[in-house]
Amino acid sequence: MKKIYFSFLIISVAVSSAFGQTTFSSGIKSVPVNNQIIVKSGISALGTDTLVPPSFGSPVLCDSAPKLYSWQAPATGYVFGNNSYGEIECAEKYYATGSVNEVLVWHGYVTGATGNTTVKIYSINPTTKGPSATVLGTSAAVITGSISTTAFTSYAFSPAVAVTSNFAAAVVFPVTTGDTVVVVSTAIGCSTPDSLSWLNFPAFGGWRSTPSIISGHPNADLYIIPIGTFATGVNEYSANGLSLLGAFPNPASDFTNISYRLNEPSNVSVKVFDLTGRVIEKSSENLSAGNHNIKVSLKNLSAGNYYYTIKTEKAQLTSKFVVIK
Repeated sequence: MKKIYFSFLIISVAVSSAFGQTTFSSGIKSVPVNNQIIVKSGISALGTDTLVPPSFGSPVLCDSAPKLYSWQAPATGYVFGNNSYGEIECAEKYYATGSVNEVLVWHGYVTGATGNTTVKIYSINPTTKGPSATVLGTSAAVITGSISTTAFTSYAFSPAVAVTSNFAAAVVFPVTTGDTVVVVSTAIGCSTPDSLSWLNFPAFGGWRSTPSIISGHPNADLYIIPIGTFATGVNEYSANGLSLLGAFPNPASDFTNISYRLNEPSNVSVKVFDLTGRVIEKSSENLSAGNHNIKVSLKNLSAGNYYYTIKTEKAQLTSKFVVIK
């Protein structure tokens, strides 16, 4: 199994005055991430819209460098996971109106087997601009032992959760002793300026934005990706000269056509894969500007959700289609 190891990044960290009078001097460091997962950003159309933080579509492809951050001594644990400060949730905020039926989460580290994790959808507190006390919906539980670090974990909502204007999608960590799950983030500083990532510390007053915790006010966006139907959102169906035009038919049984548009010539890589990361089809070629179409045979695929990533020299977008039998 291939692993990519990142150099250690040391950043001074302090719990802000909003946590009270106690200040912690421990720093954080980046730790190895299994970078074998295929999809790192997502956006789609035709009723299966995928929201991602705006930084995922930036010109420098911030999400190409996923990170795990852990606290340095005397603190222990992960910044976006269970830690000695008693964190119980971490969340990513989105601006969108519509409904959420699934959330994909990339867990970069897992230990233990018996605890349950869920995802909660929160409304936004107009004063703090973070998650409020109102839970709009909670996903079905996922047992810790079934979580992989090489694929997204799917958290399903039934019925779908209606959201209006803005909301937060939060991963709830297991409370069973010894069970730990950690959410992958972008590199510190590779994020939007609007404090989209949040952490919940009950012992220190509840929800806090990442910049309010880490001195110097850097931020990071989290791999917590809502899927559903959205009328509006922070994402567009295009980024840096690449536009996704959707898959049709969708749902499909025998074949589907994946369509996209290039604003300029580019080398284009396409991968079709399932939720575990298993590649169904892939290609790479130099293409001219204009509309392009890929016909994908589905005859040998089981019913379920499938994803495809289209990557150019400047952008990477992902969409979803459904196979029915």
